[in-house]
Amino acid sequence: MKKTLLWLILAALAIGAWIWFRRAAAPEAADEEAKPTAQVQVAPLQLQAISRTLPAFGVVEAAASGAHAVTLGYDCVVRGVATAVGARVMPGDLILEVAPTPDAQLQLDSARSAAALAEKALAATQERFDLRLANRQDLLAAQQAAEDARIKAASYEGRLGGGGGRITAAAAGVVSKLDWQPGATVPAGTPLVVVSASAQLEAHLTVEAAEAGQVRAGQSVTLTSANRPDAAALTGAVRLVGASVDPASGAVDVRVPLPADANWYPGEHVEGAIELERKTALVAPRSAVLPDDDKQVVFTVKDNKAVRHEVETGITTAEAVEVSAKDLQAGDSVVTLGNYELEDGMAVAVGGADAKGADAPGAEKGDDQKAPLDQKPEAKP
Repeated sequence: MKKTLLWLILAALAIGAWIWFRRAAAPEAADEEAKPTAQVQVAPLQLQAISRTLPAFGVVEAAASGAHAVTLGYDCVVRGVATAVGARVMPGDLILEVAPTPDAQLQLDSARSAAALAEKALAATQERFDLRLANRQDLLAAQQAAEDARIKAASYEGRLGGGGGRITAAAAGVVSKLDWQPGATVPAGTPLVVVSASAQLEAHLTVEAAEAGQVRAGQSVTLTSANRPDAAALTGAVRLVGASVDPASGAVDVRVPLPADANWYPGEHVEGAIELERKTALVAPRSAVLPDDDKQVVFTVKDNKAVRHEVETGITTAEAVEVSAKDLQAGDSVVTLGNYELEDGMAVAVGGADAKGADAPGAEKGDDQKAPLDQKPEAKP
């Protein structure tokens, strides 16, 4: 009987201990199950070309070889203006109508009269020479005078009579300078109009003097219009880097010819990205790289766990960063959204568009993902 009672007491103690341990373990299991799972988005690391660029700003201008100025060799009066600054013209299109000033017309009439008199004097000298009343020297002098008068008159005829006072475009282009109105008197040699050839435009960019030493002729430049956001970007090459600094702005000139078929306008403001360096490297979206004291880190996802990697960064653009680490390779999924809350080994759930690689380097991102390289994550509670 005592043995039976003893066994019952031992059994009751065992059952009580089992219940106590079960109840003690239940909160721990609940806590384990209650641990949060971070929601993240990922993008694949890619082995691709990345460039280091230098920003530059400027305007579209006519190349020095593409600007055609029209001048006249006599004083003239503007009779009519058929176009305006900024207008496109084709070869033969009328731009201005002009007429000689009274003084210029008088010079032409005087030259014609002098030529006619010189011809008559030559004829008279020839007649006297035939009658042996004049010597050969007299005849040669008369011939020289007649020739000089004829050349002078022909010159005036060509300058004042050529084109009938119609100033037309010699080539297709854009009127970039036209300062005259009907009735204005234009002195001889003064440009009447300047036409910039459409096929010979260039971007006149400026860069800071401290950075100009990095720019070389032949470097690739991507140009975008600051006035027309919908205009397609153009790619050109640096033609010329200035050798002096503008004293007012402290900048150095850079010239980039535009393609002949570029439908851009003289005076249009442009932004340029001069490619200083280009290489093929392992590239991550910029939002994937986070600062950690004096290090840069990225998180990848493996078996639904976050894995922390310290990386060395290289070329950085607005959207992508060159990264290198021994434990990273192309194709690894790096966390691009939700990485501020991660710790090494933390459980994660991948979701959203980035899980399919939509946030690969070069894809557009929201403003909240633009600057992880120079912005500390918020302290965790």
